[in-house]
Amino acid sequence: MSHNGKSGVRYAADMVTPYAVTAKDSAVQAAQQAGSYLGPKARQAALRARVKYATQVAPRVEKAVAAAGPAKDEAAARSQAALSALRGEISPRELRAAVRRGRRRARTGRLVRRTALLGLVAGGTFVAWKWWSGQTNPDWLMEPSPATEVPEPEEGTLG
Repeated sequence: MSHNGKSGVRYAADMVTPYAVTAKDSAVQAAQQAGSYLGPKARQAALRARVKYATQVAPRVEKAVAAAGPAKDEAAARSQAALSALRGEISPRELRAAVRRGRRRARTGRLVRRTALLGLVAGGTFVAWKWWSGQTNPDWLMEPSPATEVPEPEEGTLG
């Protein structure tokens, strides 16, 4: 009996495969269309960003390099703070908060991956069920229901 179940699952998988391939091809085509649509817009945005950088950011960077004296002192202070953290001179409260943040992000990532996998499995199961339902109960296989109306007797007959 388990052999029939396995062959049924294999048969269902073989029947669903063409639909999955069609869905993949449709997704590839949609991605190509989006790329052809968004490509020129991305090039325009990159050009605008280059122009903005040249007119606004580059002059400020040059001024900042010129004023590097105070920045050098700031960099030295920050590197001293980093060394303190490495030596364990950071507060336990700050350390616990960082660990909690990391755990929360990992837990959220696992939840998202599990939810996506569950959605894919549920969607595949639904598609297989709809296909199987259509195969086991096709409309042409159904017998018409019997008539429920009683014919009226013709005139001149008793009955």
